[in-house]
Amino acid sequence: MKNDSEAIRFDMAVKTIEPSIRKILESISDYDKSTVCEVRLRSEKPIVLNTLKGIRFLDYYGILTENITEDTVICSLHQVRETFNRLCCYSVHSHISGIVKGYITTEGGHRAGICGTAVCDNSGNITSIKDVSGINLRISRQIKGCADRIISELYAEKLQSIIIAGPPSSGKTTVLRDAVRQLSSDEYFYKVALVDERQEIASVNSGIPQNDIGVNCDILDGYPKKEAMMIALKTMSPDIIALDEVGEETEIEAIRLAVNSGVRFIVTVHAADYNELLHRPQIKKLIETYSFSKVVMLKKEPVGEVAQIYDTKELRDEIIRRSHNLDIFDPAELKSVVSA
Repeated sequence: MKNDSEAIRFDMAVKTIEPSIRKILESISDYDKSTVCEVRLRSEKPIVLNTLKGIRFLDYYGILTENITEDTVICSLHQVRETFNRLCCYSVHSHISGIVKGYITTEGGHRAGICGTAVCDNSGNITSIKDVSGINLRISRQIKGCADRIISELYAEKLQSIIIAGPPSSGKTTVLRDAVRQLSSDEYFYKVALVDERQEIASVNSGIPQNDIGVNCDILDGYPKKEAMMIALKTMSPDIIALDEVGEETEIEAIRLAVNSGVRFIVTVHAADYNELLHRPQIKKLIETYSFSKVVMLKKEPVGEVAQIYDTKELRDEIIRRSHNLDIFDPAELKSVVSA
């Protein structure tokens, strides 16, 4: 049954792809569909599928292979451009706010990354994209229970602010979605304000979330994060504000101000490993706000699995040590680390 539902979700995700390619994608087995995380279309290159088992190539018979063969499907420039137009519903202008940021979010919360040639104004700001040459369609999946360890270990006794970190495709958004679902339902019923700027967490369609994000969750769909935080504080009286992919200086400053109102946060950030936690400026600034209690580091795979949980006080101490060129501190010595 799980494979069947994942296959249906896959078919919904690829329905915007150029028809001749979509037909081949729809012909692959339900099991293979359930393992696909990304479908990559590049002009005049083989179609590449990123799966739970690694990189696979698509052949004309709907078979996924580990190597390129004479039957491997090659994506033409026309097929890339047609897919882009279909993603935009043939109206680039109506999707321009997302396109200039490099993505289009489709129904169901699936996100298509767009590669092409940037069109910039005199100030260097991207105003559009032309000559689209590549598309990466990320399949959005809801994995209920993937945040179980985080909820049981970090929220059993108190409400606190946490950072969820991990490398690309480690499941940060998936874990955030499940954490929101659990904290706004069941035994907690916290008031959660979900800032869904890229419209891929709740996957709201005509005002109705397509993903289960709990019963006590208010969704700010498509709002820029900074403005959404202020609106939530003024109008929704949240216990928790949930944010995906925090990084801009204005967002971090808004978090710093919001914490003074007593609200807690769950945010996600990109970090490949322990060293990136300590060296990426945006993450250091979040840690140094003294707003967050824990940092949850996810493994590269499987999706959503926790590698370690760090206490932010220990991370701040290590940041200070390194800034003063003191002895490099072994992360294994962190007393408050909860090992996987």
